[in-house]
Amino acid sequence: MKRRSFVTLAGVTTAATALALFGAVGLTASGATQAAKATQHASGSVINVCGDLALSGGYTQIGATDNYGAIAYFRYINQHGGIDGHKFNYFYINNQSSAAQSEAIARECILQKKASFIVGPESGADTLSAMPIAIQYHVPLISLSSGWQSNGYPAAEEHSYAFPGFYDVFYQDDLATVQNIVVPRHYSRVALIEDNCGSVCLANQGDMEALAKQYHFKLVATSIFPFGATDITSNVLSLLAAKPQLIDFGLVPGTDSITAIKAIRAQDPTIPISECSACELPSFIAAAGGAKNMQNIYVLGSMQNWLVAAKQGTSVQAKATAAGLTQYFAGMKAANFTSENQIDNSQEGWDAGLEIAWAIHKAGTISEPAVKNALQHLNINTLGIVWNRNPNNYENITQVLAAMEIIKPNGTAALFKG
Repeated sequence: MKRRSFVTLAGVTTAATALALFGAVGLTASGATQAAKATQHASGSVINVCGDLALSGGYTQIGATDNYGAIAYFRYINQHGGIDGHKFNYFYINNQSSAAQSEAIARECILQKKASFIVGPESGADTLSAMPIAIQYHVPLISLSSGWQSNGYPAAEEHSYAFPGFYDVFYQDDLATVQNIVVPRHYSRVALIEDNCGSVCLANQGDMEALAKQYHFKLVATSIFPFGATDITSNVLSLLAAKPQLIDFGLVPGTDSITAIKAIRAQDPTIPISECSACELPSFIAAAGGAKNMQNIYVLGSMQNWLVAAKQGTSVQAKATAAGLTQYFAGMKAANFTSENQIDNSQEGWDAGLEIAWAIHKAGTISEPAVKNALQHLNINTLGIVWNRNPNNYENITQVLAAMEIIKPNGTAALFKG
């Protein structure tokens, strides 16, 4: 993410610039009621940010790492003076990967905890339940759900007080798989396995069919299993019967990915699998059966290797990404998050914090309409996500600077060179 200064490079504010200015420029906070607003607008008042996050259930791996990033970001910005004398009070509540709980927590965040911002939830379904609450009370919500436009949200909600905090990971994984592996190796037969976590997961089939036409390969089989399923042997057998040269993943990081890898590897120890999102964590590798099972699996790059890739770039965006990632590591270290499980994939929570801080600075106030307007025109680089948001397209991203990795036999990750 980046954090405080605000420098504009090629029209894009970099995260590195964003933090520095935040220490010197001021902001205020907003609440759900007039009384709360009056209190939070007072000089030196605290800006409450509530995390509506999955710390148990099917989205636990995502929720835990998102939370690490958010904790680190707000702690870091507080340590650097906050915003115009205002500090952030970040707290979080476990939504248990449940849409009903996500909705209830959004209400609690606003009406009881007097939150000015909500970070989360992670899934499309959970976000769908929380969005109307944030919109009703004019509290900006930074969703951590991937694939904003493929989630089936009502159009009115897609252009209101709820905003995407990350890019469409599934589509980018599909594209990276095709461009980095399928095309260079001249594969002609690809299979897709996905869980039914909602429209964002199921969109993988349409994405892969479109890519197949564009890049001239065939999607020979698609297998869908219920989100959280533990026995998918029949799904794997149906895929392998189609004799694919590669299996593409459209899976939620965590239990479903682990289940799929184990089932596939039990039948075929070597078939390439790509791209496994957030599968570079040591805890994930161990749960998936160790480094041996991870061979010939291509994963979305960890932050460390993302930084290596960014440093190799010469563009303005690459340099800004490298600067932001350097601050990300400094912030994670300052928050005592130093294990690979904590730092490898916690950027989403950090990015959400950066969006909030940028919008407050840009608006020059914490009034809901002004902050909403700023978020509607987000024009920054958040750790390699280059945004050019507008009121008609909150997910308008001009570039994603990421990295693909492989897992070495010793369990460590290395950049995939092709």
